[in-house]
Amino acid sequence: MEKESIREYSDTFMESSRPISKASVKAEDIRQQYTECQSCLKEYNDNDVVPRILPCLHACCHACIVSMENHGTMKCPVCEVRHTVPDSDLDQFRKDDTRKYLIMHLKVQRGSQDIACEECSKQKKAVSRCHECGQFLCTECADIHSKTKVTKKHKMVTLTELKESPFEEFQSKQTCEISGHEDQTYAFYCKKCDRPVCALCAIQSHPDSQGHNIKQINDVYVEVKRVVEGLMSDVKHRTLSAKDTITAIDNTVDGLDSALKKITKEIDNAFDECVKALDRRRDELKDKLHTKVKEKKKILDKQLDSICFHKNNMEDSYEFSNNMANYSTNSEFLFFKDRIIHRLNELREEDFDIVPHDNDEIKFKPVKMGEDFNKLSRELGSIWSTSAYLPNTHVEPFDISMDREQVFMKITLFDSEGHQQSEGEVDIRVEVTDPNGRTHGATIIDCTATEGLFKAKYRGTAKGKHRATVFVMGTMIPNEFSFHVGSGPMVERLDLEMDMEKREHMELDYPMKTATPSEASQAMTPITDFMLGDIVCPDFVFDAVTCHNTIDILEEGKTVRAKTSRTKGKVTTRLEPGRLQIYRGAMASRPMHKTGLYYWEVGVVYKIQRLIRQGMLFEFGLAKLDCIDKHQSVDCHPAAWSVSARGCHVCGKICLQTWHNGQLLTHKALSPRTPSPPGTFIRQYYGFMLDIEKKHWIIVDVKNKKMLFHFKNLVISEMSEPLWPVFGVYSPENVSVTITLKTGRAIDSIPEEALENLVA
Repeated sequence: MEKESIREYSDTFMESSRPISKASVKAEDIRQQYTECQSCLKEYNDNDVVPRILPCLHACCHACIVSMENHGTMKCPVCEVRHTVPDSDLDQFRKDDTRKYLIMHLKVQRGSQDIACEECSKQKKAVSRCHECGQFLCTECADIHSKTKVTKKHKMVTLTELKESPFEEFQSKQTCEISGHEDQTYAFYCKKCDRPVCALCAIQSHPDSQGHNIKQINDVYVEVKRVVEGLMSDVKHRTLSAKDTITAIDNTVDGLDSALKKITKEIDNAFDECVKALDRRRDELKDKLHTKVKEKKKILDKQLDSICFHKNNMEDSYEFSNNMANYSTNSEFLFFKDRIIHRLNELREEDFDIVPHDNDEIKFKPVKMGEDFNKLSRELGSIWSTSAYLPNTHVEPFDISMDREQVFMKITLFDSEGHQQSEGEVDIRVEVTDPNGRTHGATIIDCTATEGLFKAKYRGTAKGKHRATVFVMGTMIPNEFSFHVGSGPMVERLDLEMDMEKREHMELDYPMKTATPSEASQAMTPITDFMLGDIVCPDFVFDAVTCHNTIDILEEGKTVRAKTSRTKGKVTTRLEPGRLQIYRGAMASRPMHKTGLYYWEVGVVYKIQRLIRQGMLFEFGLAKLDCIDKHQSVDCHPAAWSVSARGCHVCGKICLQTWHNGQLLTHKALSPRTPSPPGTFIRQYYGFMLDIEKKHWIIVDVKNKKMLFHFKNLVISEMSEPLWPVFGVYSPENVSVTITLKTGRAIDSIPEEALENLVA
């Protein structure tokens, strides 16, 4: 019975083992790096220089791996990635027979004279090869091979004939490694065991009755090869993107060199008109110029090294995968499939910046050069440059009212490391498209000297949604920004210069016994809720009347931050009736309590000034009114739910934490560094979905498209006390935090992550 089954498998094997066409091999397509060990530089062979494949898909000979292995790890000689070697077992790095086939194929193609006989010990020159055995033989051994009983019917092919033979002619049929199965080739593939098997193995050790799923090896090969080829295509495109970035960096470096020559000449021409008193200043400017160029080149060189590193890894892995896919046997390919797929997935997902980290924007400015240059010699000229990195540009739009020229956008520039760029006179342009499709230019105001940013002003003549396109140094920021022009009154910016008499008079107009958001705050902006499907985008602002007196509310009530030392002296620090006395933040101008789905967003920008270990940075919460002003935060109350950023005592990093009733629910690092050093800059965007009927509150990371936390069992209904959104800002001496609301019509879409987590 077993013999009949084996015969059936053998018949199937005859069908499954039909050759699959491979790409032809040309000598110029195979790099020397692929045929020799990159550590000892010896050509791979089947004896003492056996190639083994590392997880990074680079190869190294067995002897070198043995010498490099140290305490269970070894470092790849090509990419220097360190790999673990559990129990010093080098067999986990599988031998690569494909390289041997390629080497012999290339030697025959090139007419090499050093192909030795593989049968005798005399190392005579081979003249032919046995088609069935795959051995290169000398004249004497070939003669004997043709006369022995077992091999006399084998086909002998001369080396001259082999030159015209396809690559498959050089491949040896891989046979089963199980004892007693040595004459059986791998004809099938067990899906359950995830490995090639022979016909005997399929019958004896992999029966269907035990859940094994036997497939023809060619079918599995084609299926897996298709997956690998898809990954190879992705990596190939990533490689092309890396090449484009390298070209862009090279062009920028060339531009810097050209600018260096051009501006050096400009400096010389300008100072040639001056006397010796200007020589010292000229040298200073040249030094600054060289320093700037050196700094830029250093940034670009650093990125170039990184990009080349990634590119080389991708090219190497692509080449290996390509060669394995085209030149290896089916079983050989499948032995490596997991490692290939894993590595290609790694490379495909590995991020790298495709925009040069710096630019060639550098100029000489002939400042104050005139008749009085002798008196101004110490100040003449300057070197202007910016390292603004476009992908890090922060654009913040605002809604405005009609027929008034107002600031509708703030533009802040940052370099590739996230450091704010405060150089003025950067070429910034903003085009506004109104609801009628007409395009208008906005007025750009350079506020870098006072605020470190640029502002855009626009006079709206049509109500509705407007779209803005931002250009920095002639390059368009890829994102599209929108704002609304309305006819209703907008919240006026809180005047911190207001004298105390006016402020006290204002407070007397709206007396309150507790920190309850006043009617004045709610009247600042008309409530115009916006619907996106069944979801309400409530329109609210920060309550400027009830906020803590250490808080500034700016930009029509949409932005909140802690007062700086510059403004603290102009506002009273005494307790003021009606204001929050303990909670360091602001409340929303309206609560949430009617049944429905509500969604709003918050943008947070913070920069570390001093080292933070356990202090709070900011908090977003939902809380009943009587819970809000009992502590500096609302995270310890049973009727409050909180999301906050603080120095984490658990992991030592700045973490985003979720709290309820004094219990820490989750924590996730916002910064990978421990601890976050001064100068660390973080920009985050959070979305909040509130389902009052189901009593759920979902928090999502809008920028990274992730669900952060899902609060359940909130105490809220139309019959209960409403929940108020609250926003805390802390530690102004250690960190500068700015929180900006995005509500109402400013919401363009609801993140899928929030919708997917709604309870049906």
